[in-house]
Amino acid sequence: MKTHVPEHAVRVLKQFRVIFRAVKEHYRMVELATGLSGSHVWALVIIEENPGIRPGALTDRLAIHQSTASNIVRHLVSEGYVLRARCPDDARAFELSATPKARELLAKVPEPKIGILVQALADMPQGSVAGLEGYLDHLIARMGQSGDAEAGLKPLADL
Repeated sequence: MKTHVPEHAVRVLKQFRVIFRAVKEHYRMVELATGLSGSHVWALVIIEENPGIRPGALTDRLAIHQSTASNIVRHLVSEGYVLRARCPDDARAFELSATPKARELLAKVPEPKIGILVQALADMPQGSVAGLEGYLDHLIARMGQSGDAEAGLKPLADL
């Protein structure tokens, strides 16, 4: 039995291939330039731009699972890119800040520092992104993946 795939589906499949290849290539260039994964660099960019950011806020900004963010922060601290200090107003909480070593590393990162896909989405008009979000929700549902919320919290650079 032959399976017919409509031409419009093949065209969109090719578009996804272009997107995935561009993302993969960008993260490869980031890793070659820095020795860090794209998700580590993105976290470092956010920390550098927001001195004193708390780990929970970093997790939200990266749209990743809390345990993944903790592992990223732990690695960045151990490599000397991030300082982790107790909050002056709440001794139970921590604040993160970038070190001079981090700023030196970030100067080597190819643009866009936060990742090619994230930057492209951020640069698109909000209405276009909202429409894309709806279409992708429909596609995900057709693939039977709607219930996999955890998959959306995994950094693309780590797939």
